[in-house]
Amino acid sequence: MILADLLPGIAGRLDGVLQGYEWIIPELGICVLLILGIFTELFLHGKSEKLASSWRYFITQIGLALMVVLAYQRYAMHSVGFASFQLFYINEGSNVINLLVILLAFVLLVVNQARSKSFHLEEQIGFLSVLAGAVLTGISNHWLTVYLSLELMSLGTYVLVGIRKDQEGARASLPYILFGMGTSAMFLYGVSLIYGLSGTLYLHHPEFSRALSMADPSLVGLALGLLGAGILFKMAWAPLHPWSPDVLESLPAGWMSWISTAPKIAAAWLGIRLMHIIPTEMFQVIAILAILTLLVGHLGALGQKNTKRLLAYSSIAHGGFMAMAWLFPAEEATKALVFYGLTYGLSTMLVFYLAEEGESGYLADDLNRWDGYAARQPGKAGLLLLGFVALIGLPPAGTFLAKITYFSLLWQSFQTHNSLAILTLLAVAIFCTAISIYYYLKIPFRMYLKKAEVSEGGALEKGFGSWIFICLAIGIILCLLAPNLLFSL
Repeated sequence: MILADLLPGIAGRLDGVLQGYEWIIPELGICVLLILGIFTELFLHGKSEKLASSWRYFITQIGLALMVVLAYQRYAMHSVGFASFQLFYINEGSNVINLLVILLAFVLLVVNQARSKSFHLEEQIGFLSVLAGAVLTGISNHWLTVYLSLELMSLGTYVLVGIRKDQEGARASLPYILFGMGTSAMFLYGVSLIYGLSGTLYLHHPEFSRALSMADPSLVGLALGLLGAGILFKMAWAPLHPWSPDVLESLPAGWMSWISTAPKIAAAWLGIRLMHIIPTEMFQVIAILAILTLLVGHLGALGQKNTKRLLAYSSIAHGGFMAMAWLFPAEEATKALVFYGLTYGLSTMLVFYLAEEGESGYLADDLNRWDGYAARQPGKAGLLLLGFVALIGLPPAGTFLAKITYFSLLWQSFQTHNSLAILTLLAVAIFCTAISIYYYLKIPFRMYLKKAEVSEGGALEKGFGSWIFICLAIGIILCLLAPNLLFSL
């Protein structure tokens, strides 16, 4: 009798779970790919590492290629709607952001394999966990799914950071994990305050915005501050940035570039959505934090003598730059984030992989290894120069157009809000872009204008074989020459 009463309710629940599932197939496919990768390991156990890596690459690349196609199809069809008890909200913005993240994941994996990098099980799980968390964050419409998606993304980064078993790896991973646990608890406590104030956990529920606009401002500020701690940690914004240099410095180039792009794009998109849902004015706070992050990243990079640590500090600065889109109108912010995310993602892969060439252990001061590099490897030196120019934001790289777009939208935001903080942010962003020329061109200066004190006999010679880097360089340049083609696609 009891079973007969329960069955109709179970059927209704199942219908609710499956509601709109056809709109989130790319995200579900990535989660299935993650589980498939774990189960596939049962058949790869005991095989040679070369064979196992090849199979991991094959399964993951085929799956990601299919997800790119499905994500593009969803974007082209302008799919909009809710899924699974309205826990997920699919719209034009989330469609293009998730398409970008999945595309960057596929490109990174192709670059990694082209450079003959191994692909261990831990790397596969960490990589796919970050990807799954990033795309689920992009469509989450409930604070519980936002929290779980962010934590899935964090767990993936914990796995990738923990791969390195030496002293440097342990020194970087332990503080990062502890820092992540702390900000995760703060985020969850902020969610509990939001629920206590509004009585709902749905982001698009009318009661959510109404309750925040009527509640005690100090209590609302505390709740939003705790939520912001969890989000800004993923962005490596100051003052939640100390983990970033040590963590990125300890990673291989592929995972260094992955952690520098995917979580930041996902968190920046989440911030854009929240800024246009939460009724509280936060322009002043965001502008001040962005100024602090830009200064920490750029000024910190100025004094670095280790190549990867220099790039790690620059990644903090780019994260601060990327999330300035929170100050723009929703549609313009989404377009600016997509374009900046694409150009920055390609530039990061190009520079991080080339900068790792010939690396042999950690050196506190390794810039002298670039002396005379252009004479030994003219092709790679030219591509690396283009990559650094792209990170600065100068022609012929597409990041030039991306930064100009950000500057113009910041100026429009200042005119709209008449905020001194936003105007100061614009001035600081231009100033930091100018000083980045100095530290980014440190390495090209050594490559082209200095000679190696001791002949290294091709220590960095690994054969050119850089077709994949040429493709990345062409993509970066095309973003400047044909941006309209990109957006029409």
